[in-house]
Amino acid sequence: MRKREYGGRRNFMKSRLPKRGAWGYALGGILVSVSLAFAAVMVFAASSRELSPLESSLFQAVILGGGLSGSFLFGRMSAMQAARDVIRPHARSAFRRVLSLHRSLYRLSVRIETLQEEGGDHRLEVVRAVVDEQIVAGGDAMEDWRDIIEDDVDEILERYGKRDDSR
Repeated sequence: MRKREYGGRRNFMKSRLPKRGAWGYALGGILVSVSLAFAAVMVFAASSRELSPLESSLFQAVILGGGLSGSFLFGRMSAMQAARDVIRPHARSAFRRVLSLHRSLYRLSVRIETLQEEGGDHRLEVVRAVVDEQIVAGGDAMEDWRDIIEDDVDEILERYGKRDDSR
């Protein structure tokens, strides 16, 4: 009997790189800080002398651009985090269902292989090909869930692995 592990096309560098969210928050903070610094410089410069229209326009453009960009990054990151928090409980249960179906199809594939080795019907080869395609589709679906809830997927897979080891 062959043993297939859940695996797939996971990028091994993904876990070595810092989370994109941390960089987004840092960049947003830097942009907002730069905007505030330019605003302070503008106030200081305007209090010591009158600014020309060009200087005033450039200061305002930098302040506006930095403030809008920083606000956009903060808003996008917080919206993504809120979406993950909302979807996480539903995604965990959906992933468990996909994993259960994947394992069921795997067991069916092993049974078909055993029947073929015992001299079964050649039509089982067609059934096995369909089952193997469904196993691949299930693996791809699990990888899609990994993109959304990576830590939860690892936890669920670890828990299912321990459950199978105890049998």
